[in-house]
Parts: sequence; C-alpha cells; structure tokens
Amino acid sequence: MYRETIIAIGAGSVSALLSVAVTVGSGLGILLAYFTLLPILLIGLGKNRRALTFASLSGICSTIALSNIYQGMIYSVSIALPAWLIILTALAPKKNNFQSPGAPIGEIMSRLTILGGIMMILVTITFFEQSADLPQNIENFLKKLIVNNQPDLTTTVNGRLLVEKIVLYFPAITVSSWLLMAIINSLIAQTILIRADANLTPAFRYSEITAPDWLYWALVGSGVLVLFGTDSFEYLGRNLTLIVCIPFLFVGLGVLHTTARQLRSPTIALVVFYFFLIVSSWPAIIAVLIGFFEKWTKFRDKLTSNGPKDNINSD
Repeated sequence: MYRETIIAIGAGSVSALLSVAVTVGSGLGILLAYFTLLPILLIGLGKNRRALTFASLSGICSTIALSNIYQGMIYSVSIALPAWLIILTALAPKKNNFQSPGAPIGEIMSRLTILGGIMMILVTITFFEQSADLPQNIENFLKKLIVNNQPDLTTTVNGRLLVEKIVLYFPAITVSSWLLMAIINSLIAQTILIRADANLTPAFRYSEITAPDWLYWALVGSGVLVLFGTDSFEYLGRNLTLIVCIPFLFVGLGVLHTTARQLRSPTIALVVFYFFLIVSSWPAIIAVLIGFFEKWTKFRDKLTSNGPKDNINSD
C-alpha cells in the first residue's frame, strides 16, 4: 500500500517536471512537455483509482511548487482532469454483454472532445475581453506572440496571410493538438503496460472506434451556432464544429484502415492516403463523412465479416 502510494506520488512529480519543462524555452523542453500526461496514465491504467488520485494531486501540488498557482490551474484542467476522464471511462463497468471487449476508446475520445470544446469556450470568454470581436482579438494575440518570437514574420505578406488563416481555426487547432497528444500518450501508456503485463483494461482498439449517439447531437448544436449565430458566436460555433468532428475523423480512419487490409498492398495504400491527408484537407473531409455515416452504413462490419478479424491494437 505504501509502496504504491510512493510510486503514484513520484509519477505525479515526474509529470509536473515535464509540465514545467516548457518554461525553459528550448525545443527539448517543449518536446518533454508533450508527455506530461504519460506518467499519470501509467498509474491510472496500471494501478487503480486511489493511485490515480495520489498521482494527480502530487502533479498539481508539484507544478504549483515548481512554478506558480496559475500553472497549477492549467495543469489541473489540461492534464489531471483529462487523465481522470480517460481512466474512469476505461475502467467503467460494461453496461451489457454485447459491448466490445476492448476499452471504449470512442467514448473516451468523444468525452475528451467535448471537454476540449468546453475549455475552448471558457478560455475565449475569460481571456479575450471584447467578445463582440473575438476573431480580431485572437488575431491581435497571435501577432503579439509572433512579434515576441519572430518579429520579421509579421512584416512579410506571407506572414500576414499565415496569421489570417490561423485566426480562422486557431481554437480548433489548439484543442486538436491537445487531443492528439492525449491519444498518443494513451497509446504509449497502454503499449508499455501491456508489455509489462500490468494493464488493467483490454487494449484500446483504435480501428474499431465508434462514435456515441450523443455526439451527433453535440454536432447539431455546434452547427446551429454556425448557421444562426453572429460574429463571435458564429466563430465559436465553426471552431466547435471542427472539434466535434474529430471523433468522426478517427472513425473514418478506422474504416479506411479496415478497407486497406483487404488490399494486396495495404501499407502503400495507407502511405498514399496519409500523404494526401497532410497536403490537403479533402481526405480529412472524406474521412469525417465516412465516420459520420458509418453508424448507418456498417461498412466496416461488412468488411470484417468477410475475413478473419485482426488484433487491432497496433493501428
């Protein structure tokens, strides 16, 4: 019991060190900060909720001690709270006997997405005072940020165009980056624990991800803001819609991975797809549409029923 508590507290302290590494300003510090969530997830997925509590509290207190209470609040919202959300959802008992034997990665990702959307709204309301002209305030914020780091960039035409493009989707880009790192940390944590035979839950089956029914209503709500909102409400609604589409994107990618496995050269097909995904937004839009309609088309189930089912943990 005491050994487990000490390990949990130590994991929280390591997480705090990774969190404050970003304040160093170096590239290595920023890279280390991306894995702040990993020690907490290792404790939560490998131990129990009690150990998770000690690790989270240790992380919060250590972050405050190493920096300030403001940084501790950021850690609480962006690290401790998502860790709790991931672990509690992963360890929740099954509602029936017909659920997938894997952890509910779709439910986890969808809840993280909604949490990210709520944080986006709260941050924009709290830190940008003139809410009637929210895009302009965010543009001014980005310009100040660029001036402090790369002052020459704001004087060029390409630099100004870059800022104008980023402003349109800056909240969605920020939340998407945070969500992606949470997923990557979860995957790394489960990989480590599975190899150590210490994982409390079955492996996350990313290629079998499904979107819960309530996420469709969240998408409808954000779409209403886009269609009928004005100024800042329309801006928030557009970014919120993009955020809510993230789980559908992963569902679509899961369908495409399953489809690729039916081909003679699945790796080549996926490399080509992800290349176009990087250079263009159209593959992402197609994947979102596939993921959105997968609930009704059941295309992935039809594919898997025609052949042997793979162990999808590696996807």
